Amino acid sequence: MRYISSFFIFSFYLYGFNYHLKPYNISEGIDCFFGLPSQVNKSNGGNMINSCYIETSDGYVVIDSGPTYSYAQQAYGVMKEKKKLPVKYVINTSVNEVHVLGNEFYKELGAKILAPQGYEKYFEENKTLVLKNQISKDAFLNTRVVPIDRAISKDEVLKFSHMQLEIKLLEGDNRHLYVYVKDKDIVFTGDFIFNNRLVPIAKNRFVNKWLKEIEKIEALKWSDLISSHGYMTRRSALKNTKSYLSLLQIEILKRIKTNESRADIIDNVKLASFENMKFYEIWHRKNVAKVYDELMASIQKDKKEFGSKKIIKKEVIKKKTTPKKLIEKKISNKNKTKIKENNITKSVLPKKIELQYKTFQEAMNIAKRTHKIVLIKVRSSSCKYCDQLDRILDENAKVQKLLNKYFELVLINMDEEAIPMGLVIQSTPTLIFIRPDNEQVLMKLAGIRALGELLEILHEAVDDGHAGAYLQP
Repeated sequence: MRYISSFFIFSFYLYGFNYHLKPYNISEGIDCFFGLPSQVNKSNGGNMINSCYIETSDGYVVIDSGPTYSYAQQAYGVMKEKKKLPVKYVINTSVNEVHVLGNEFYKELGAKILAPQGYEKYFEENKTLVLKNQISKDAFLNTRVVPIDRAISKDEVLKFSHMQLEIKLLEGDNRHLYVYVKDKDIVFTGDFIFNNRLVPIAKNRFVNKWLKEIEKIEALKWSDLISSHGYMTRRSALKNTKSYLSLLQIEILKRIKTNESRADIIDNVKLASFENMKFYEIWHRKNVAKVYDELMASIQKDKKEFGSKKIIKKEVIKKKTTPKKLIEKKISNKNKTKIKENNITKSVLPKKIELQYKTFQEAMNIAKRTHKIVLIKVRSSSCKYCDQLDRILDENAKVQKLLNKYFELVLINMDEEAIPMGLVIQSTPTLIFIRPDNEQVLMKLAGIRALGELLEILHEAVDDGHAGAYLQP
């Protein structure tokens, strides 16, 4: 007990605030610390973004240094235990405080700090750090803004002996960038993509250009995507952001055409498919106002250039970019009753399919024999989003049909039993997809609460199984 007490006293004086950081291996030579799906507060010390380490021939390249000096110090301490390498570069994907305030620690180690071109101007305009008053004093200890070594003003490449990192910018946005590592089939998208939470549209961002850049990211060859927020890493990770922004444009533009007022549009554009996402209540109305103002500015510009005739640029309407499964369609049929949010009426629901949950070992044995995928649904006892996911699974025929055809199901309550294979999760609900013949974890996804997102994920898991010639047709 004396030894344990001494250890904690030592840890307190060394770091002040303990972030309890744990690295997750994404692929060979790439590890990430995933932030919490919450707002900055005194209990989390600002730990709400993802920070990653890429192992190169010259040392580590860090993607986003984190919210404080102490966070960076602890993250590097963990990575040094794993592999003792110097930090060669730090790349800030955003100028936001939680991305960059760990820079000083790495600068002291001799790392070169690269950041978007708007870094210095942003901190000239915002000399008082907001984070300082949002987190505890021990977490903020030794934290301050430091000069960067190079501002990224155009796309560029960092070359190493066995790989290269492509740093890419969005046209007209000097506060954000993303990093593509083709050799590792991975893209670090920063604040271009949000998952496990609603997208906030800051005043300096333009949705049209943002959507075009997402299409460019989508066209790149990659298997994993790491955004600044959220745990999803597969190709479906970008679909939430893309769908939300696209649908928001379409819905607002439709109402602008009917001469609905700005105030009414802000009140009436709800997007039910996204209402249960984290921070919806905080960001959605602000997002509607921002997109409305952007669209109206575009319309007014067209009127000025082409006369009073109402002309709207074709690129404003992005119907093709929105997955059909997430667009809220109007269904008019006098024989149908009340429309549910998932666009399926009670009158057309087929007979309910009963889902069968098995023990993990039983599911693995059956799935190996029948060439199916094992799907573990992890929940906790007091988890309202777990209950919501359960309702989707129990009530939707499309989901049930997919599950029964391709998956063997396992239900784990993490409050009562351990998660198989020593797997670790950070929040519930989480879905874990396992191929039983080689025990490969195909996907591990947290926070699934919408029907459209769940269907996309299930289809992606089926595609993965078919691609490896494992699943039967």
